[in-house]
Amino acid sequence: RGIFMLPWILPTYIIVLVWRWIFDGQTGLLNQVLMSWGLIENNIPFLAKPASAVAALIFVMVWKGYPFYALTFLAGMQTISAELYDAAKVDGAGRLARFRFITLPGLQQIMGVVILLSTIWTMNSLEIPMLLTGGGPSNATEVFPLLTYHLAMQNFRLGEGAALPIMMLPIVALLVLGVASYMDKEATE
Repeated sequence: RGIFMLPWILPTYIIVLVWRWIFDGQTGLLNQVLMSWGLIENNIPFLAKPASAVAALIFVMVWKGYPFYALTFLAGMQTISAELYDAAKVDGAGRLARFRFITLPGLQQIMGVVILLSTIWTMNSLEIPMLLTGGGPSNATEVFPLLTYHLAMQNFRLGEGAALPIMMLPIVALLVLGVASYMDKEATE
């Protein structure tokens, strides 16, 4: 079980170095595997094209965060009464029906929290986009914190770099209020 925690335990810098090597357009592991399986003939520059760079960034960020999501959902599943599952079995409900009508509703509050936290963490992520792609290609992976860094630290436009996070505050506040009101509505039903 401990190996599943590696994405959370390992330093972000090490994780990104490994994933940069995997996605490398010349000597990357992914290209080598795809070529050995005969799926591609030429190397694919995953981090050099906007669409594949965004996909790679999303994949790495999800991979880094999945231990948190897994632990949260496992903890949530522990709170669902086993009697509900037993009663559903007696009533003839299959696995899919038990999942749909017992597990999903039981995890609805937790899903809201996970979605909220993962969205906030993604909006505040600097290390992975900076180390994986630097915001490129063509600024396709330049998230708000990275744009702030580029403005303030590289271009010395400190006023704009300071204003950008403040402009993000209403967006995050609306997101938090939206998820909180949804969770509140679900809790009262």
